[in-house]
Amino acid sequence: MQSVLKDTNKNNYYETILVGTGAAGLYFGAGVPCGHGKDVLMLEKTARPAMKLLMAGSGQCNVTHGGSIKDFLDCYGDHGSRIRTCLYKHNNLELMSFLEGLGVPLTEREDGKVFPASMDAHDVKNALMEACSANGAEIRQNSPVTQIRASESGFELIAGSDTAYTCTNLVIATGGCSYPTTGSDGSIFRTLHEDLGLKIEEPRPALVPVFLQDYRFGELSGISLQNVGMKISDIKKSFTGDLLFTHRNLSGPVIINNSRYITTGSRLEFNFIYPENVETVTASLKKAAPGSSRLVTSFLTEEYSLPKRFVSKIVELALTEDKKLSALTGKEIAAIARGLAAAVFSVSGLGSFNVAMVTCGGVSLEEVSLKTMESKRYPGLYFIGEVMDIDGNTGGYNLQFAYSSANAALDSIFSR
Repeated sequence: MQSVLKDTNKNNYYETILVGTGAAGLYFGAGVPCGHGKDVLMLEKTARPAMKLLMAGSGQCNVTHGGSIKDFLDCYGDHGSRIRTCLYKHNNLELMSFLEGLGVPLTEREDGKVFPASMDAHDVKNALMEACSANGAEIRQNSPVTQIRASESGFELIAGSDTAYTCTNLVIATGGCSYPTTGSDGSIFRTLHEDLGLKIEEPRPALVPVFLQDYRFGELSGISLQNVGMKISDIKKSFTGDLLFTHRNLSGPVIINNSRYITTGSRLEFNFIYPENVETVTASLKKAAPGSSRLVTSFLTEEYSLPKRFVSKIVELALTEDKKLSALTGKEIAAIARGLAAAVFSVSGLGSFNVAMVTCGGVSLEEVSLKTMESKRYPGLYFIGEVMDIDGNTGGYNLQFAYSSANAALDSIFSR
């Protein structure tokens, strides 16, 4: 790539160039201070900005979560504490105030998830796009960035049909690899690594369902269990949350939110009746069994308030067929207790990037000053949103980080 940084009077020089117009990019453009928009160019890889934003929350756009921002830290895996300053400074209350100031009324559900009152992601996208335009920030579509070079004066890039651009500040907001048909295909990672030598943590699908070897629960599709305990034996981590059975795999919050820790070959142990355990189930069956003519399925359904179809499947796997409590052997009681409170399965695979709601991995946090989102090696280079090795749980946490990180970069660039 030949040097194109000759002087700052050329048409393709901008003080700040932002790459990617997903949630983080639009939050950045919408937050540019008055009078600075003409100095900002936003490059979009596709012909349609914010395609992935329109998919958020199944099209309803879960923009953030209610409650204290302090509770957010546990919702970003092992990295939550590292983005504390960023989240606290630009928190969920600020995000909500910002969107409502753009004319997007919000509503908070009982579960704490915050949505536009219209439950339509288009309202969020349109408001952010209009704010970018009002600020004077230009969006150029069909302009994928293919080369980046750092120079003494800033950055040189090639985008679109070999168009050369130069800038003083370069903000990368390209997202990860999830939903690649939206343009968020992870191609920027190779450019960042090869052209700038940046460390990239291997991208992996996150917020995905999990496939089990010899999956036998397809007939339970649609059944959800609350407060299920799950242990990931190979990394010795434990979680609780709701579990959903589908035709082909396991889903629900306890699976989706913790899929960042699960790999093919992982062994998962489920306690479907947490906080009960094998010992308490065993004791309960032994106490009820003598002289009882009740069927095992009937007893367990009532005793633990479980869906009958689910209990029937557990009994089928443990006993082959239902029988009276009084006919149970000690070995059969133990098998039922394990099936309910310590069922072990091996993972055969996870959902792909085509269904991943977010990407685990990306630009290493070692490369970034997490108070400003600026590169430690290249002054003027910033990373915001999912392009970094930050992935949040479902519930609005990823869009919150998009907002918080975008505003951290805005603060640094424009010294607001």
